[in-house]
Amino acid sequence: MSPGPGPSAERAVPAEQAVPAVRAVRGAVTVAEDTPRQIAAATRRLVGELLVRNGLERDAVISLMFTCSPDLTSDTPALALREEGWEVPALCAADTAWSGAPARTVRVLAHVTSCGPLAPVYLGDSAPTRPAQSPA
Repeated sequence: MSPGPGPSAERAVPAEQAVPAVRAVRGAVTVAEDTPRQIAAATRRLVGELLVRNGLERDAVISLMFTCSPDLTSDTPALALREEGWEVPALCAADTAWSGAPARTVRVLAHVTSCGPLAPVYLGDSAPTRPAQSPA
């Protein structure tokens, strides 16, 4: 019988035993029009989809960093979530205006605890600000 792996050998850890780590995941959504109601609805949809698509519970969210395109001025995503009962730290900023930027867009960078990789979520006409680099 051969001896098992030594103490320094790498061993695969089953997902259910993996230790959660702090990770970040991005997302964006376009807003139909610049009204508090539309911004709130789009924000709830975006954050909800981030949780669902990544198999996360609400208590996995550590903090949220939002940006809004310069044409969204009637409300902030953080306030919209606070009014929905979210007690997580959230910050809003104005997105940089750049040529070709999508209009009426809310972006989020969510810091969460997770045991695995996370997938970004882009809803409506939104897209990553930079295309993913392809492997060389």
